[in-house]
Amino acid sequence: MRAAAGFTLAILAMAQPPAAVAAGAEHGGLVPLPAGLYTPFQLVKAANSGQSAAPAPKTVAAFNMDGEPVTNAGYLAFVTAHPEWRKSRIKTLFADDRYLRRWSADLDFGAAEARDRPVTDVSWFAARAYCNARGLDLPTTAQWEYALADGGRGEARVRARSLEWFSEPNGSGPGPIGGPANGYGVRDLVGLVWEWTDDFNAYAMTAESRDSNGKDAAAVCGGAAAGVADPTDYPAFMRYAMRASLKAHYTADNLGFRCAGGAP
Repeated sequence: MRAAAGFTLAILAMAQPPAAVAAGAEHGGLVPLPAGLYTPFQLVKAANSGQSAAPAPKTVAAFNMDGEPVTNAGYLAFVTAHPEWRKSRIKTLFADDRYLRRWSADLDFGAAEARDRPVTDVSWFAARAYCNARGLDLPTTAQWEYALADGGRGEARVRARSLEWFSEPNGSGPGPIGGPANGYGVRDLVGLVWEWTDDFNAYAMTAESRDSNGKDAAAVCGGAAAGVADPTDYPAFMRYAMRASLKAHYTADNLGFRCAGGAP
């Protein structure tokens, strides 16, 4: 079965979409996702070969994931309790000089309407510290993409919304949370902000994706398109390229995050 966002997905344990998001974080709380099989967007290189081989499906264990991105209000509660992560105190090792740049002060995210909008300009280190403070982690790339795939539902919708979002000019900040929830009960995975994953730097999209051992690898236009599950899935290319461009201390006006945890 073809799945959204460049996945081939076969659900092992189907669950009905939750009737309500579990209480917990300020931004909506955790949603349970069932276990399932997936084939990653990027193919694995066959050993000692320049040829790409489709990998065997891999299992994603059941896990919990925030139903919405972390909000400014949620992050304010974190920096209030953990002052070392405030914008005036954070060490340069853990965030660049754009960290929380839209915030007016350490404990002031600015306009009232920003309260329930995704927090941005947060580094991987800071996002991970926030999740750890809740007893959670950042989702792995597999978990995040699995949630987006939505059990094979709505692939056309995900691609269409992604392309629409890519064409929109950057505004003064992300829009409000509130997009339609997918079949798992997760919303706003695309259309508001890019999101950190725990292993964001585990993938690379380069001209040498075609064959890293070949002397002419970089000379072939579109080399990065070799070794992927679906060369027509432009939004997936964008997601993986965005992650590959990051370093852990980077921040960006359109980069936020959400948290994930263990089995429901």
